[in-house]
Amino acid sequence: MSRVQKNENENDQAGELRSRIERQKAKSSLPKRSKVHQNKKKKSKVKKFPMIQLLALFFILLPIGFYTLYTYLQGRPVPVVKSDQVVFSEESIPTTATADDLNEKESAKAKAEKEKEEAEEKAKAQKEAKEKAKAQQEADEKAKAQREAEEKAKVQREAEEKAKAQREAEEKAKAQQIADEKAKKAETEKQKASENVQAAKPDKEGYKVVLHTVQGEETLFRISMNYYKSQEGIALIREWNGLNGNEISKGQVLKIPIKK
Repeated sequence: MSRVQKNENENDQAGELRSRIERQKAKSSLPKRSKVHQNKKKKSKVKKFPMIQLLALFFILLPIGFYTLYTYLQGRPVPVVKSDQVVFSEESIPTTATADDLNEKESAKAKAEKEKEEAEEKAKAQKEAKEKAKAQQEADEKAKAQREAEEKAKVQREAEEKAKAQREAEEKAKAQQIADEKAKKAETEKQKASENVQAAKPDKEGYKVVLHTVQGEETLFRISMNYYKSQEGIALIREWNGLNGNEISKGQVLKIPIKK
């Protein structure tokens, strides 16, 4: 259908609608027969009433009329627009509607729907942005807590390693101190033994030497007791034979110095 034909059809519909409105107005302008008779009776009755009663009746009916008019205006139905036609209820007062008005209404409706969709999309985008920001904040807090835990563990580990190194250093120093004390004690004992040997060392020219062959299970202590009747001869036997300790073996020949 072309645009011209469409406009002609719309004009025909508008003309038909106007004719229907005029017929309804003509019908509504003519009162009913029963109402005419009632008005005549009322007029005849009014003529009989005095003027005071007529005024009282007027003031009584005036607020009732205003209330009826207000109720009628509040209860008027709104015309429903469907496609290119305007539909009215029987009690409503019909009005004419052109195609331009309908197009404007449709465009306004489309615009309102578009604005509604844009508002919904904007609200959805804001909600997604808030959720994303919340998730990012939670991730940042989690990463921060993890970093703090790692730093705390690192500090704890360093403190433990430092304490361990300190304990090891103390133990090493203590062991070194014990070793030094032992070495010092051994040196003191050695020096004391040497002094004892020097003190007990007589002039070799005043001794005669007796050769003694070590028998099984003999010790320097036994040999010293045998020749000197005391253990003081152990140092003298070691000195004359160049012994560093008390170890001797079976069959070994020892020099036993005896005073002349």
